Amino acid sequence: MITTLLTVIGALSVLSWLYENLRNPVVLLIHRFKVTRENSLAQKYGEWAVITGGSDGIGKAYAHYLAQKGMKVLLVARNAVKLTKVSQEINEKYGVDCRYAVADFSKGEQIFPQLEKELAPYDIGILVNNVGVINEKPILLERMDKALLWNLININVGAATLLCNIVIPKMKSNKRGLIVNISSMSALAPTPYLNVYAATKAYMTSFSHALHEELKPYGIECQTVSPGFVHTSMTEYLAPTEGSQAPLSRRLLKVNDFIRYAGYTLGKVSTTCGHWSHGIQVGFLKMLPETLRLRIFTRMYTQLLSEFSEP
Repeated sequence: MITTLLTVIGALSVLSWLYENLRNPVVLLIHRFKVTRENSLAQKYGEWAVITGGSDGIGKAYAHYLAQKGMKVLLVARNAVKLTKVSQEINEKYGVDCRYAVADFSKGEQIFPQLEKELAPYDIGILVNNVGVINEKPILLERMDKALLWNLININVGAATLLCNIVIPKMKSNKRGLIVNISSMSALAPTPYLNVYAATKAYMTSFSHALHEELKPYGIECQTVSPGFVHTSMTEYLAPTEGSQAPLSRRLLKVNDFIRYAGYTLGKVSTTCGHWSHGIQVGFLKMLPETLRLRIFTRMYTQLLSEFSEP
């Protein structure tokens, strides 16, 4: 009896893991070999893509990808100089309309009335909630500046939440749209010395998955993207230097490699790590109980704390 029960539990666990981790690759393979021609992103969702944090890193990569696919792009970030440069790049390279709105999400709720007015004229088909901030290096909570703590909450949590609140009514009236929420692999388990950042990304994952279910009846899609380490300004301290031996520095994924895969998943799956290599890492971590994942993350970030923190 006990043997049978354990066999059933084991079989269910294996089937659950296989479904959770192989579902997306199978769906993507099916799309790969589809004979029928799919509508363009603009035809399917609407002509404009709004990308927060679009002046650098992953946000900039999404802007280039979507412009290449024929979408008009509206970048939202705080640095007007960078925004001007990127919008000009996109205009010249792809011949599409690329505009920008300056908004500093660290200022919290006060910026949203003006931003809502600026977004109102656009037929927003895709919203990429990418803007984010992280403590520059692993750090003890009590040593974090209070301004940074508020930035983590206002930018990583507040921006995506309020922007979804702003764009969803028009998406519902159009009965179409795609919201892409950038989370992180760090949401898989509590992450010591990166605890506030990881907690904001756990919020983003939970928020995004729930929103997916809320919006499905209205023809609106919501995708959660949870990458591991990608080489951007946020992970610059991990970038390999001459003589670098840090294992993580060798595993940093280039942004161009990330967006090639992540871009392909748009409109096809509701969850992705953004790259197959990160998917393998997540698949392995999901085989482990949360207590063991916590130990792995603790060990990894304790090592980073000793390497990069100031005495």
